[in-house]
Amino acid sequence: MTLFIVSCLVTINMLAFNPNDRVLGKWINENRTRIIEFVKTNHGYDAYIRHAEDESLNGHVQIEGLRPASPDLFVGGTAYLFSRNKKIKCEAHLEGSQKLYITGRYGLASKTQKWTRY
Repeated sequence: MTLFIVSCLVTINMLAFNPNDRVLGKWINENRTRIIEFVKTNHGYDAYIRHAEDESLNGHVQIEGLRPASPDLFVGGTAYLFSRNKKIKCEAHLEGSQKLYITGRYGLASKTQKWTRY
C-alpha cells in the first residue's frame, strides 16, 4: 500500500511539472542594472521589474504575454521601453537553465539582451 501511495505522488508531481515553467524566476541583465522576475499569468508569462537603477520602475511590468512555442522558445510578447514610452514585440529563448536571450523588435530593427538566472 505504501508503495502505491508513493507511486501516485510521484506520478502527480511529474504531471504537474510544466517544462515551459523553466522561464519562471528572477533574471539579471548583463550589466547588472536590472532584475526581472517572470511569473505565470492567465495570458502567458509576464516579467516584473524587481530592481532597477531608476527605482520608480520597480514593480512595473517589463514584458507581458509571452507564450510558449516550445520548452525553450517564448513568442508573442510585448516589451515596454520606459525610456522611450514605447511598446515593442518581443520573444525569449532559453539556453540551458541559466541563460535567457530576450529579443525586442520594432519595425525592421531588433536587439537581443542576455540575461542570467539570479
